Amino acid sequence: MEIIDVTPKTEADWERIYLEAFPEYEQRPIADLVAMSEQQSGTRMQVITDEDQVIGVLYLCEIGVAKAFVLYFAMDVAIQSKGYGSRALAILKERYPEGLILEAEETGQQAENEEQRVKRYAFYMRNGFQDKQLLSENSGGVFHLLATTKEVSATEYLQAMQTLSIDAVIRRAQ
Repeated sequence: MEIIDVTPKTEADWERIYLEAFPEYEQRPIADLVAMSEQQSGTRMQVITDEDQVIGVLYLCEIGVAKAFVLYFAMDVAIQSKGYGSRALAILKERYPEGLILEAEETGQQAENEEQRVKRYAFYMRNGFQDKQLLSENSGGVFHLLATTKEVSATEYLQAMQTLSIDAVIRRAQ
């Protein structure tokens, strides 16, 4: 398994998985994501491959050299629940040993996709993330902030969001 930058050969697969995985309100225009990854140092648009087949997508903002905020992470629906997502996260944790931070949709809200939200949250917990007990409001949603280490701070998260031109407000979880 490899995590590599998007190429012209992998763009269509990135777009397909991205559009299938994320609700419309969370999606940013792909042209904006491409432009940002080309213009903003440390902003990476990547694919997860296995034997040269694209099996997942990743979009992240590096925080220094050893930390990152993961904006988008999704595996192709055809291979979900087969351990690929856990393997990809293990690679990312090695690549960013000082910590990863990401968002998981708020649970316990009787949302239309509540079961999916709970499964996603549990997946991240099983893979070594900790709930920072903070909620972020952005892009029309509310998200738990999850991190792999205590060294990743809310301030660093907000800096990454600013780099990505996303307005976010953080509050303590109740």
